[in-house]
Amino acid sequence: MINKVTRQKASHQVLAQLKDGINGGTFPVGEKLPSENELANAFGVSRVPVREALGILEVSGIISSRQGGGHRVEQHSLLSKYEPLVMEIANPSEVEALLEMREVIEQQAARLAAERRTEEDLQNIEQALNAFRLGTLNEGLIGHQQDYLFHRAIMLASHNPFLVQILDNMHELYLGVLVYSLSKNLGRDAERQRVIDEHEQVWLAIKAGDPIRAASSMQNHLSNVRGKLRRLKEEAET
Repeated sequence: MINKVTRQKASHQVLAQLKDGINGGTFPVGEKLPSENELANAFGVSRVPVREALGILEVSGIISSRQGGGHRVEQHSLLSKYEPLVMEIANPSEVEALLEMREVIEQQAARLAAERRTEEDLQNIEQALNAFRLGTLNEGLIGHQQDYLFHRAIMLASHNPFLVQILDNMHELYLGVLVYSLSKNLGRDAERQRVIDEHEQVWLAIKAGDPIRAASSMQNHLSNVRGKLRRLKEEAET
């Protein structure tokens, strides 16, 4: 049964109910979900929170977009039953803590990806990199979704499903930090190109099957992000 959404953070509530419906069999694997309009009417919300919730489920691999519109429930493991962390960026210390954790986890993911990646993994990472490059070079886009999917492709190439789940559980907080960080590069072509180059170095190391260089390149990239955000914080306090 779908309940009306009345509190704030409607997308979180929609997401929780959709996941309950998928895990409980209301929306079986292989079946098409109701349309965005039908879901919005059932939940008593606009299409915006419905679209946000569907986007998280799609990025998590729980549903997929259907050609011609709509979404289909995909086969998913028990990992999908974990509830995503519903968090916001409350203060700079939280951002710093997230970036510390990213350095620890994503260095390891890059190292494992260089050791374990398949040809399909390499294609997926390269496609994600190209999408990030195009999005970043487009002056009207921030590129946060493309950045997220690039890092997620590397997580997938590590062939450790729990690393992927950690990333997906922090989806909203992770994207929030990306939006904040990448938005500071708008209008700064040299800075945007530097970020592209850093991503490319990670990709080239994984492609070459060099785990040490892959981990080092990822650490360098995330360290630069932390340094930039630290400088922005200091500038804001002066």
